[in-house]
Amino acid sequence: MIDDDVNTAYKRVDRKVKPVPGIFPEDARVIRRFPEDPLASLPALPTRPPNFVPSERLTAERVRELSINDGFLWPEEEKLFTHIFKLNELALAFEETHRGTLREDYFSPYIIPTIPHVPWADKNIPIPPGIQNEVIRLLKEKIDAGVYEPSQASYRSKWFCVLKKNGKLRIDFRQ
Repeated sequence: MIDDDVNTAYKRVDRKVKPVPGIFPEDARVIRRFPEDPLASLPALPTRPPNFVPSERLTAERVRELSINDGFLWPEEEKLFTHIFKLNELALAFEETHRGTLREDYFSPYIIPTIPHVPWADKNIPIPPGIQNEVIRLLKEKIDAGVYEPSQASYRSKWFCVLKKNGKLRIDFRQ
């Protein structure tokens, strides 16, 4: 039986990526290391978890937004779940400034190998003047959080802002 449903947009021939045969350079290989056993530092879980106490990062409102229990967990299981979240709250990113990157002592930096070619540079979609200050603020916030970084590279992706249902802006990229 053939499924006639297509869930993706058709890609024109001129937009298709054509792989080039070659050998992957050794210096671009990602090196994975374990400087310490990550399981050795895990704390023991209590049999009777404590009641949730909000902190600066993991507030009661944020725990509610996570919708931990939809009626499937028992109350003690829900308390244990929030306790585990509390123990690992630094791994949660509720704001751009909370985001991080992979630790370089576990993973070497990613290098994307390329072949000699003529670089391309697509022009961006213009930003409407009414949201320009908000877009600049959002970009600066992402740069400060380390999500984006300044670059003088020949390449850039087309990006644009979309107004979400909650009134905030989201940056999207066009391929």
